[in-house]
Amino acid sequence: MLPAPTPSPDAAGSPRCTLYVPRVSGGAVVVASWQAGQWSLRWDGTDLWREQWNRPVWVDVGPCDPGAPTRWAVGVVHPTDQGHRISRVYWGPTEALRPAYDARTQLQQSGAQIGSLAFLALGVIALVYWLGRPRETSFLVFALTSVAWTLRNLHYYVTLPRAQLALDWFWWMTNAALAWVMALMYLFALYFDPQPSPRLTRALVVFVLAVSLLSMPLAGMPLHSLLSVHLINAVVASAVGVLLTLRTLRTGGEELRHITLAFWLTEAFGLHDLLLVTGAIGPASIYLLPYASLVVLLAFLYAAQRRYVQATRQAAEAQQRLEEQLARREEELRQNHERLRTVEREQALLLERQRLVRDMHDGLGSNLMSALVLAEQGRLSRDAVTGLLRECLDDLRLVIDSLEPIGNDLVTLLALLRHRLARRLEAAGLNLIWAVDDLPPLDWLTPPEALQVLRIVQEVLNNVLRHAHARQVRIAISRQADGVRVAIEDDGIGFDAALATPGRGLRHLRERAARLGGRLRIDSRPGQGTRVQLDLAFQRESPA
Repeated sequence: MLPAPTPSPDAAGSPRCTLYVPRVSGGAVVVASWQAGQWSLRWDGTDLWREQWNRPVWVDVGPCDPGAPTRWAVGVVHPTDQGHRISRVYWGPTEALRPAYDARTQLQQSGAQIGSLAFLALGVIALVYWLGRPRETSFLVFALTSVAWTLRNLHYYVTLPRAQLALDWFWWMTNAALAWVMALMYLFALYFDPQPSPRLTRALVVFVLAVSLLSMPLAGMPLHSLLSVHLINAVVASAVGVLLTLRTLRTGGEELRHITLAFWLTEAFGLHDLLLVTGAIGPASIYLLPYASLVVLLAFLYAAQRRYVQATRQAAEAQQRLEEQLARREEELRQNHERLRTVEREQALLLERQRLVRDMHDGLGSNLMSALVLAEQGRLSRDAVTGLLRECLDDLRLVIDSLEPIGNDLVTLLALLRHRLARRLEAAGLNLIWAVDDLPPLDWLTPPEALQVLRIVQEVLNNVLRHAHARQVRIAISRQADGVRVAIEDDGIGFDAALATPGRGLRHLRERAARLGGRLRIDSRPGQGTRVQLDLAFQRESPA
């Protein structure tokens, strides 16, 4: 029984009084008052007995005036086979007790709710991250731990089931989830242990599964006592904590050290709550295990952050090593490329030198040798010597023209020849007509092939100058369906191609055309001039 307090009147003169009980477990609070010579029930919390285990009791008992009851009785209604406990009861003005009630509500309910929901939110983020990177299984374990912890603390922020069977299963779920939290914390710690023990991991999972099954609220299950389940979990958790401590001392990992510390703090909080349930600690104390979620969350976040920073550093170092290797490889490739270019230049110079020697030997050298032999034999007149020397000079100019950078352009190549022979043709009284089409570059028209084309055209023009007695010559370069056509026509005396005996000059023309992969055709009739047609392909598979 509680005596009536001495109230402090407010502005209205009659403040209200409240009865406040921090905690009641195992039963429901009822409040009665002595008035008019008898006890009367003023408040009945029987319907709230399931929630009062962790919710402070707040009863408005009316105005605090002299006419109010002078005696109050607070009782606990509980089953006969179940113990009960009640903390100290406070009675006084509402304004005086409200701060203590609000603080107790925050500690016993809101704090646990905020911690669990924050853990669950980060667990969802970890799950999304794991779905994007399935190899990072530590984030999956983190997400599962948050779910298990939420289930464990579910009774802090939901209304408990009214039916007894549903209530039994609800309490089984929350208590079994505690064992899974322990196992998942150990699995998370293994990701930071350089030498994990698969055998112990399997044994722990089997143990948790067995405790979960054997503690089901079914007939015949041996672990029907909540206290026995908590004691078994506490013993196994202590063994796991010792094992984690030994591994931490052996490996010295910073992440494993923080996870082990969080594990021991969780174990200490759980032991405190177990003592609170058994009565070894007064009922006015609060349950600490819900706040262990914040400790575990910080430890997990620290470990994940350390692992992320380490992975980022390793990635940066690997990228730097790759960049250094790439720089070395680029330098090696550059040096190899320079050496290759030097070799290619030397080889190109050598090949060009050999080609020039061969061309000059076949053309200029052959003519000079012939002139030397005839001169030694005294068989050359002055005009003949002049003609031979002109041929040698023409051939030398052809070789030089073939080396000009024409960009594989046949028209440009023949334009050079036209420019060089224009005065000679005019001096011989020949009118040159030039007709060309736009042509694409010929990829195969390298200096050796260009020299062959020049020699063919020059040889034909020389024949016109020597034998045709023509007044006009026409050079036409046209584009055909599959190639290029070079046609040289004169209006000279012509000859009968069917009766003419092929000489060395015509044979050389056809041989050069064959080397170019082309085709040479000569059409001529007496008195109707001569037409020489050279057909060349746009593309050649290989040089002739």
